[in-house]
Amino acid sequence: MDRGGLQNSFQAIIRDCNIHKRITIHNLRHCYGTHLVEVGVNLCAIQQQMGHESPKTTVLYTQLTKPIEQNTTALINTMMNRLTIKVEGK
Repeated sequence: MDRGGLQNSFQAIIRDCNIHKRITIHNLRHCYGTHLVEVGVNLCAIQQQMGHESPKTTVLYTQLTKPIEQNTTALINTMMNRLTIKVEGK
């Protein structure tokens, strides 16, 4: 199927689903990349999966979404809980 046929089919599906936002197949690609980040896939692996030459392109998927923000907070808290502080004399 050529690019135009795929885009036309996708737009027909969007209409059938009664979605009124402008959505493209490229939007799906960005959503996929963002979801990979949200579930914790390594950025180097995402770069390879998405076929990006530059890591700068892949970093765009790290935009803060609620799951990423919550996951980041949990990871930082886990790291901080592992720290032990030794006070002299105790």
